[in-house]
Order: sequence, then C-alpha cells, then structure tokens
Amino acid sequence: MRASGIASSLEHDYLRVLYELAGKEAKHAVSYGDVRTELGRPADEVDEACDFWADRGMVEWTTMGHVALTHMGLRRARRLAGRGWSRPPF
Repeated sequence: MRASGIASSLEHDYLRVLYELAGKEAKHAVSYGDVRTELGRPADEVDEACDFWADRGMVEWTTMGHVALTHMGLRRARRLAGRGWSRPPF
C-alpha cells in the first residue's frame, strides 16, 4: 500500500462503480468480479483500490467474492456524487 492517504483516480472510480452497482445503498453486496469487470482494469490494481477503501472503513467484504459499501462509505460516495465525482484539489 502506498503512503499517501489521498485517493487516486482509480480509487474514486472504484467507489463510484461500487456505489452504482449497489443501487446507491449501504450493505448491498456486489460481486467483486462485477466491479472489476466494470472498471476494466487489471486485478492487482482493482485489489489495491478495494484495499484502500476497506482500510478506511468505507468498503467491507460481505461474503466470499462480494463487497459492499459501509454506511460511512455510502456517505462518502454520496458526497463525491454530489460533486460530480470530482476530486478535491491537493
């Protein structure tokens, strides 16, 4: 894991895709494979993006091969969606 606590473009995309696939709901399990397919990125990159959010309590593994937004992750996703998924300035 990298030292920076700032989310990358891929990490924002990961949260956006999970938010959309989960029907904009917390605790709604989504296939990890579906998220990876939607992103169209290599598995190792998607794993890092998932770990980034999981380490911060925004995403959780619900069952084997499924992830979900936590309530805190849903709040973060809604804030980002409200800004059009734009990243804050550094």
